[in-house]
Amino acid sequence: MRPFRHRTAMPAAQFFSALSCLEDYLSRYARCKEAFPEHARASPLRARRLLDRLGAPDGRFAVVRVVGTKGKGSTAAMLEAVLRAAGYRTGLYTSPHLHTPRERIRVNGFPIGRLDFAAGLRALLPELEESLGWDIGPATLFEGLTALAMAHFARQGVDVAVVEAGMGGRSDATHALRPVLTVLTPISLDHQGYLGETLEAIAQEKAGAIPEGGAVASARQPPEAWEVVVAHALRVGATVHVAGESPVGTVGLAGRYQQENARLAALAVELLRAQGWAIPERALREGLRAVCWPGRLEVVAGHPLTVVDGAHNPVAAAALAVALREAGFLERRPCALVVGASADKDLVGLLRPLVPLVDLVLPTRAAHHRAVDECKLAALVEGCGIPVWPMAPVSRALWEARKWCGPKGFVCVTGSFFVVAEAREALGLAVREPWPEPASSDLPGGHGRAIMPGNPAPPRGQS
Repeated sequence: MRPFRHRTAMPAAQFFSALSCLEDYLSRYARCKEAFPEHARASPLRARRLLDRLGAPDGRFAVVRVVGTKGKGSTAAMLEAVLRAAGYRTGLYTSPHLHTPRERIRVNGFPIGRLDFAAGLRALLPELEESLGWDIGPATLFEGLTALAMAHFARQGVDVAVVEAGMGGRSDATHALRPVLTVLTPISLDHQGYLGETLEAIAQEKAGAIPEGGAVASARQPPEAWEVVVAHALRVGATVHVAGESPVGTVGLAGRYQQENARLAALAVELLRAQGWAIPERALREGLRAVCWPGRLEVVAGHPLTVVDGAHNPVAAAALAVALREAGFLERRPCALVVGASADKDLVGLLRPLVPLVDLVLPTRAAHHRAVDECKLAALVEGCGIPVWPMAPVSRALWEARKWCGPKGFVCVTGSFFVVAEAREALGLAVREPWPEPASSDLPGGHGRAIMPGNPAPPRGQS
């Protein structure tokens, strides 16, 4: 393992040194995984062992766990904002990140600093190295990050952490935690290669996150998924409450579908109040109004109006199409769609609701190992009667779309959070920090971005 730099090194240097050490571990992890493929899947057992070896930091605060397919990150962000408005010191753990891994771990709304991230990795790396010899297999990147986040929350003295599950439910690293409340967002088809090919199979994985005797706040679910959720809840003695349909007031995130997420967050607040948490109605209103979550129907530029959204499956794409109509964005002409996706997605289902809305489609490809080739995407759109211009990288596709639309047009960038991140970076809204690329077996929670060559300069004003 490469040694860390001296403690007096600049925060950026320590941060990049820590990532370099993590990359060394991931190289050894990949070789170990090849030798023992039966240990390649995600496992809450490994996450639990990591947490225990770090002193079980998750036992020092309450955990609310958010599981599901659609709207997990937005719902988690809303709930954290409400709890913070109520005066609680909050932690928030989400994935994937857009521009820096530090976004995934927040205390009172602020991402973990570079020094704290480096210190957390310094404490974690010996345990990761030890895991290479575990009988249950080596710890994945996401399992390690989960342990790092919980340790940081404990050090920061949070009262409650809102934790978004990764790709799964019962097999996810976050299943190692003991939540006071489980929040279940809408379940739909996604990650079928890992979670199952049918809605029932995916619901089994998601519902498996419900602990014995636990309280559950659930969004309204498709009938096939609901049957599975109810059956599991009955087996484990859990109580499931379903979000209503009444308006909850102003929400800081655009789109009708965010009202559904807000209603679920409001139900979670109601169940926490029943447990004795002091969350006044004022905090609910203030938190929902103030919540900010980039990359979700976000207006990032004008002239032409440009919106980015991380819709990455057919259900989310259909919701985005409705939101674009309702917001009046499509009244601006011409309209262009910049779209890129991961290869494991339902590409036809993703494109179907969006392509008929626009006058030009620019299939593109993010700089990520899971990204589908832009020409393959283009082949799915050809024959729809509109121009199709495949091009990469995302920055080039975005600038060509904006030039073609002119100041009165409209550009929508979507299909993947990796595409959204590169579009925001191209517009100067953020600077990417490096991040090791996970091995493919870490996909059920990894959501990594490629590590950048060298040590890019940190964003101005950050340390």
